[in-house]
Amino acid sequence: MAGLSLSPGMSSARGRLGGRGAAGFVLEMEPDARDIQMGFSRWASKVDNWGPAFKDVVELFHKHEKRHFRTSGRSTGKKFEKLSKKYKAWKSKHYPGRQILVLRGALRSALIHGGSGTDGIAKITRDSLVVGVRPGTKTAVYARAHSLGEGFMPKRPPVRFDPTVHTPALNQVGHIGAKIPLGSAIAQIFQVYIVKARKDAHADKLFADRYDWRKMRRGVMRLGGKTK
Repeated sequence: MAGLSLSPGMSSARGRLGGRGAAGFVLEMEPDARDIQMGFSRWASKVDNWGPAFKDVVELFHKHEKRHFRTSGRSTGKKFEKLSKKYKAWKSKHYPGRQILVLRGALRSALIHGGSGTDGIAKITRDSLVVGVRPGTKTAVYARAHSLGEGFMPKRPPVRFDPTVHTPALNQVGHIGAKIPLGSAIAQIFQVYIVKARKDAHADKLFADRYDWRKMRRGVMRLGGKTK
């Protein structure tokens, strides 16, 4: 069993290896209950360490979140609701120039940087990934409140993405247009590492000569910050 979680601190996620020689992954997000589902060929079983792929997923996720915050949600859907006049006046006085969802910056830092000194988490093993806001922190409580629109607060989801998965032909990996679903970008990075595993397994000379997994990876990573 593999466990994967793309989480703003209030998510649960499960991954599963299923079928004979096949692999399937499910990345779930809550509270919106959307998930990214993808399945791969039997060659996925050749990947005995998904850690490098997960590191790339973390980078894609952070870049996705950076654009989401910078555009006040427009890059992923509806623009964040405006602040009330009273709160806007207070915020302009005490925290001038700060965007919506950014006061002291703890939530934004957790989701676009993570790591030491933030409430972000990027926990990677060879078969599991957790990335987002560290559960149990004040920032996680704050993130949940915005996601659900608790009290008088309108919904302003700090994490939002399109879970659609498109699986192009191998020679098209990394060559999809400017704005693609985050689900598709993640699926493509997994495909890259499956290609690498197949090459390492010396599947066949024609395949080895035709596909350069490093070039494919560079193409996918260029999608970072362009996902919806």
